[in-house]
Amino acid sequence: MSRPGSIRSVLVVGTGIVGLSAALAFARALRRIGVNLLELPADRAALADRLPGTLPSIHRFHERIGIDELELVRSGAATHIIGTRFENWAEDWYHAHGNFGLPGTAAPFHWIWLRARQARKALPLHFYSPAAALAASGKFVHPDPDPDSPLHAFDYGLRIDPPRYRDLLAAHADRHRIGRARGELGGFERRADGGIAALRLKDGRRIEADLFIDASGPAAPLLSMLEDDFEDWSESLPCDRLLLRESGGGEPSPTDTVTAMPWGWRWQSPSPTRRIDGFAFTCAISGEKEPRAAAGPDAELVSLKPGRRPQPWLRNVLAIGDGAIAADPLCSTPLHLAHNAILRALDLLPDRDCHRLALREYIRLTEVETRRVRDFIALYYLASPRRYGPYWKAMTKRMLPDSLAHTLDQWRSRGRLPFYEEESFTRESWLAVLLGMGLVPKAIDYRAEALDAGQCVEALQQSARVIAALPAQLPTYPDYLRRMLGR
Repeated sequence: MSRPGSIRSVLVVGTGIVGLSAALAFARALRRIGVNLLELPADRAALADRLPGTLPSIHRFHERIGIDELELVRSGAATHIIGTRFENWAEDWYHAHGNFGLPGTAAPFHWIWLRARQARKALPLHFYSPAAALAASGKFVHPDPDPDSPLHAFDYGLRIDPPRYRDLLAAHADRHRIGRARGELGGFERRADGGIAALRLKDGRRIEADLFIDASGPAAPLLSMLEDDFEDWSESLPCDRLLLRESGGGEPSPTDTVTAMPWGWRWQSPSPTRRIDGFAFTCAISGEKEPRAAAGPDAELVSLKPGRRPQPWLRNVLAIGDGAIAADPLCSTPLHLAHNAILRALDLLPDRDCHRLALREYIRLTEVETRRVRDFIALYYLASPRRYGPYWKAMTKRMLPDSLAHTLDQWRSRGRLPFYEEESFTRESWLAVLLGMGLVPKAIDYRAEALDAGQCVEALQQSARVIAALPAQLPTYPDYLRRMLGR
């Protein structure tokens, strides 16, 4: 039986992937309550509903909502992504998901790498990443369950086909008997505590709920009815325009490519069903002419406003997705943050009174998580050694957020990498970016200094030999995909 005062009904407002994800998660977790979905006209600036990239955390979310990876792949809703190749970011390098080196290393691998580098005997860091080796060769396998295998300690995300992925979520929502209706907001009625008692639609309908989830995009129309505060991140995440171009599918690849351009950056995300190319820039720095020439006349222009809402959960209104945080598209975080917000809300779910203590903890954890994601993405812009082109020259004049400045000070001076609660990216991801961009510390940890340089060089050479040999033993990703699907 439900507790007296527990939430009895949830209304999710939003037409896309984020809204359907929230409705499914709440319906599965709270089987005795009513969950309904109000589909509003789509907001084209809602990146969490539109971008194909995800992080490895998506598997945890799929497990919670009862969706199997094989179902996603068979339906054409997703393929695998193991890493991203960064080109012209001063150096070319890979950000791939997983550990560096071989199993059984006694010391942290980056200590070994830094010690060997002092002896001028280290290759670029991604040469010691099994996942990067697969990404560079167009190969893929699932991680090996054997902890002694060099293919054990890596991870992968999914590259989704947004329309097909949304259709699959909608089919699951129908099977869970989640009520779905369409409409346009006309107004709302307040509760005694200032929350929302009911929504009024333009056609005269009235919808009550104990909890309203605003998954409708950056405008956050429900939350903004109560409060419209916004923390602007444009100084740290400068891109305010995105050109999106879609084309037919082609040969599947487990790797995306991101290329720095004089006017900003572009990415290529190929899959068998749909190819999405993005062109990101800052209008005040680069203008639109050069990015538009690169993207072509048919590309869709989307305006971005990076930042977050300081109170994403206010009384009985919870904003998730782009309505809570508008993140830069560079690191595939929009859907990751939306899914994390949904799971966090379920973990901390209050009663109908939405007591401030529960909401305060949700807001605290969300702030820690989202600001750290901001720092990770800002690292690519504000700490990049690339200086060619007007866009990148302009980045040198921007101030680092205090928390990122602290991380870089610790890293540059001592080779120490601070790590925080609610990190979305692993230490290995931070190291991949820092060392991939050539941000090598001036001094290294005293424990790393104590390592025998010769042994460190030998360990690196052994790792490089084993990892370089891996791709030859593995199928190409198209072949692996065909075998996985039994074709």
